[in-house]
Amino acid sequence: MMRSHSILSMYKPVAGLAAVTLLVAACASSPTTSRVEKSLEQTTPTRQTVATTALAQVGDAYATNMAGPNQYDDAGLAYYAYRQNGRALPRALSDQLDAGQPIALSEAQPGDLVFLRLDAPDGSRLTVGVLAGANLAVLAMPGTAQAGGGVRRVSLADDYWRGRFVGVSRILPQAGAAR
Repeated sequence: MMRSHSILSMYKPVAGLAAVTLLVAACASSPTTSRVEKSLEQTTPTRQTVATTALAQVGDAYATNMAGPNQYDDAGLAYYAYRQNGRALPRALSDQLDAGQPIALSEAQPGDLVFLRLDAPDGSRLTVGVLAGANLAVLAMPGTAQAGGGVRRVSLADDYWRGRFVGVSRILPQAGAAR
């Protein structure tokens, strides 16, 4: 039996503009900083090393179908950050959607996957990044460095990214959870 993409199933362009608007409005509210900072303080070492590995790639080039060490596509960056820390993560974005447990942004911790919508003619292009801190994600964006592409840090608090937020998925155990 195939699992549907939990996060993706919430975001279907064919469901109409009203559904997309509702999703973006529901997800756009940001948590209080103190709640996010508290969750960051409880971060496990593996979560932090996954986030640190992703951050260390900032400035590297974007390349389709690449997963490091110096060029990445979006899913390849997440795959690389997990693999470098001995953690399994599927290589394809569609499989990464199914790999974790959807959670609220207010519960997100470093190392969680963040799914965002990029501009496309039908509005359906998704990308994935690694959460690196409170409202901070690391993404591999298409294009040259001069055009804003490559691996970069983005603030999920910025209007541009807040309006493109789709969801967060937890792959690693929550801090303090039994392994």
